[in-house]
Amino acid sequence: MGSSKGSRWIRRLCRISRRVTICSLPDDVLLDIFEFCLPDLLDHWYPQSRALAWSELVHVCQRWRYIVFASPLRLDLRLFCTDRRRRRPGTPVRKMLDIWPPLPINILYSSFDPQVEDNIIAALEHPNRVRAIMLSQISLPLEDLVAVMQEPFPELESLTLHKKWRSPTVPALPNTFLGGSAPRLRSLNLSGITFPTLPRLLLSSNDLVELLLYRIPHSGYISPEAMAMSISALTRLTRLSIEFISPASRPDPITGPPPPLTRAVLPVLTKFHFYGVSAYLEDLMARIEAPLLEVIKIVYFNQLVFDIQQLPRFISHAQASISCDTAYMLIGYHNVLMHFSSMRRPSCTEFLTFEILGRGVDWQVSSVVQICNQLSEFSFMSGIEELFIKRNPGSFIPLTWKDVMDETQWLELFHPFTSVRTLYISEEFHPHIVSALRGLSEETATEVLPALDNLYLQLEVGRGFGSAQQDIEPFIIARQRSGQPFSIHPWDGKIKT
Repeated sequence: MGSSKGSRWIRRLCRISRRVTICSLPDDVLLDIFEFCLPDLLDHWYPQSRALAWSELVHVCQRWRYIVFASPLRLDLRLFCTDRRRRRPGTPVRKMLDIWPPLPINILYSSFDPQVEDNIIAALEHPNRVRAIMLSQISLPLEDLVAVMQEPFPELESLTLHKKWRSPTVPALPNTFLGGSAPRLRSLNLSGITFPTLPRLLLSSNDLVELLLYRIPHSGYISPEAMAMSISALTRLTRLSIEFISPASRPDPITGPPPPLTRAVLPVLTKFHFYGVSAYLEDLMARIEAPLLEVIKIVYFNQLVFDIQQLPRFISHAQASISCDTAYMLIGYHNVLMHFSSMRRPSCTEFLTFEILGRGVDWQVSSVVQICNQLSEFSFMSGIEELFIKRNPGSFIPLTWKDVMDETQWLELFHPFTSVRTLYISEEFHPHIVSALRGLSEETATEVLPALDNLYLQLEVGRGFGSAQQDIEPFIIARQRSGQPFSIHPWDGKIKT
């Protein structure tokens, strides 16, 4: 009937007195049993199961109903518009609100159904009780919902609004949304929605912990200046995501205001994600600092030139940057991904990841070279001792890439990695890279990867290790004569974790 832990409670009491019944147990003991037994009754993949379990308890008897409602547990009324297990309409929310006591309300729903719109509106008509709103995959216009969200929701702590994927309409939130303030808001998650007056709302949300802005339409563009000013007062912010749909969402370098002399500090921000053009990120990073950053993920749109003077400074001010010792370069058909992490410190296993969208290995390598050269100017690259170069798993790379790429581009890639002691190269790229290395003279051989001790090569199918050694022998000899020898080993292509 419940968990083994809850059953042990009952068996222990029964051994004390065989006449003990569940009705004679004290309220606090009953509440403990409820807490022990409930997790076994729940489906943790569906949050609504917890609400259904509590609702079953309160209907057992009047005493149990009193215990649940009077307990110090922070119960809430979770409202769902359909019973997913039976695929039929559930109890109308207006009727539920008339029956249940005035508990906090959590509204959770996805895959918007026109038949249940009235249920959501019924719940939103109680702004003083709504604590969380999560509406995802919204396919209908927001007008009806927004109409009942013009006044303040003083208890609202979490708000998630996601537009339906690939829907042609772009929902827009007016400046009167939530009455223009959300003083208790801790999490704000918007996707595909325009909210021009978002900066105004953020100025009133000093307790915000998560700010996640996904797939921002170009019509909902917010300048770096306004964004920085909005988050400058969010001293409790731990996670920030800014993701644009279009590369057209960029600041005007001529009319835009210059960065201030002092930067806003986000003292507890640990995770930062950006998706857009480098010009926007540069302008934003010129205005903020985050000394406790542990995870930085950046996705750049396709662009020819990367001028990232602010990114190295921003990274170098993060304490975790001094621990990075491993770099991974994963090359795919549509993108290239560069990942910097630490094998020595578990908390820094995902410190910096930047991804560049675009096809062509030659162009991808050229873009990575631009970024890594600028990162090396702030000594960020000096701690990298291991470098992996590999095809991105699951991605196809045309064999013709070798015909359009100059093999000396690999030598340019290695230039900022002056501290790398171990290099891993997968089978797709090692013949091309080895060809570039073997062409180095004795004088220039020591300028490329000067600290190299071990080279691991993944062999092509049907090829022996001896032939691979023979291909790179001129580079081996040149390094030996210059007093900087290294060892070569076969590699199975697996990335260690």
